[in-house]
Amino acid sequence: MFVRKQDDYSEWIKMADLAAENKDYERAAHLYRYVTVHFGLLNDAMNMKRFSVKAGECYFKAGRTLQDKDPLKAIQFYIKALRCFREGDEKEKASQCNIIIENIYESIVKDGRIDSCEDAYNLKNVGDYFVSRNVRKAAECYGKAAEKALKDGKLRLSGSLYGILGECYSRLNIYGLAAENYARSASLYYECQEFFESAWRYCLSCFHFILAGRKDLASKMAVKAESICREAQINVILNSLASVCRLLSEGSTHEAKTLWNRFRWKFKRNYAEIVDLCFQRLDSK
Repeated sequence: MFVRKQDDYSEWIKMADLAAENKDYERAAHLYRYVTVHFGLLNDAMNMKRFSVKAGECYFKAGRTLQDKDPLKAIQFYIKALRCFREGDEKEKASQCNIIIENIYESIVKDGRIDSCEDAYNLKNVGDYFVSRNVRKAAECYGKAAEKALKDGKLRLSGSLYGILGECYSRLNIYGLAAENYARSASLYYECQEFFESAWRYCLSCFHFILAGRKDLASKMAVKAESICREAQINVILNSLASVCRLLSEGSTHEAKTLWNRFRWKFKRNYAEIVDLCFQRLDSK
């Protein structure tokens, strides 16, 4: 829906109010979001916050109506409500959403209803919610989402989710599981002929296997990474990183360090620190 006149937003408000009266809370929330965006474009912060809160209240009511029938979908609405309340500076209402989401999640995990979820994206959304709050819960959601996507034949999505799962386990310092999930991700990306993504994740798998003390498996990951780089003619940075993987897995730390120092500055800090940690682990032995 687009604004054609200055006062078109008033029609959205009328339609939103009517939808809310008819208990079509999802539609009402969408319409209030249009109004929120309208005032945001006008830099009208007061009205933007006001209608963001109204959208949040409708999402909240939508979640409440589904809480018993479809708790995972209810969580999706509570997450949307949370974002709207934050945007509208309604901290108490946002906090209430957090409590409800946590309680519903604990309930569906305990009684097994989370396993009946038919939508990998819904599980991913819950994982995205938890990733900054509780990484273990996020990993649980991403793992189930990855399995669901794979079962449904959505290989690229599953590959992405296994990669995110690897990141979660890396943050938890559970390096063996991080390595295994990066390897799953790499394999699925290879099936999709996403060769750069595949080689990158094989490198990540290699480094995490080194941190887990499994140089034998690290070596296998390095071989796969280098092989893909040759096959796909990837000759910028990633092929050099794959060489660092191989050298580290072989115990050639001095040669690996010399090569790594040439391009370390090109990598994001969190990835560079993982590679640096590999050198520290190997040098300490």
